[in-house]
Amino acid sequence: MPCPCCQPPDIDGIESFFDSARAKTEADAYLRAGLDGRSARLIAYLLRNAGGQLRLLDIGGGVGGVHYELLRRGVADSAVAVEASSAYIEAARSIGRELGLDDRVNYLHADFARSADAIDAADAVILDRVICCYPLLDDLLNASADKAGRFLALSYPRAKWWVFLTFKLFNLFLRLKRSNFRTYLHPHSEVHAIAAKKGLEPVHADTQGLWQITVFARA
Repeated sequence: MPCPCCQPPDIDGIESFFDSARAKTEADAYLRAGLDGRSARLIAYLLRNAGGQLRLLDIGGGVGGVHYELLRRGVADSAVAVEASSAYIEAARSIGRELGLDDRVNYLHADFARSADAIDAADAVILDRVICCYPLLDDLLNASADKAGRFLALSYPRAKWWVFLTFKLFNLFLRLKRSNFRTYLHPHSEVHAIAAKKGLEPVHADTQGLWQITVFARA
């Protein structure tokens, strides 16, 4: 068992917000109906353009739907999933056992931005609805882009006034509930600037509800 000093900090209440009840709800939804629309659109480009089996790095992968779907469809041959919520890791491992894929995923309970040096690069790095949960965009996205051998696939809040208002109201609700968790709307220009600095260019863009989907690839 890892020593306490190796455990991820409770970044903005991630452990308490993404708890076992929430993990079970999302796991049950995936097993019942498959990926939701946002995640399905996020992996669509990889399904069409992988050009062979990918090694995945799924950061903040939740209950594992994205990497399990890519494994099931033969687009990926292995995955490392880094997740700051221990409840979500347990839910994801349970799904893996049910699907017979648990031996192809290595789960790490960690804050990726602080642990990236110890994690190997991959063909495709995925952050599905992750950067909006992390306060330090530079730390998280620079480390993620460094690990992307071919693709960096992201979903994050759209740059629309009504999305901004929705997230502001949600943060107010969290504050009233005395939750430490908060969401963040990082400027799209900063996301693209970090990717460009790391030699990645946008090759695919889409939207789903509140979410912007962008896939970057090595130039």
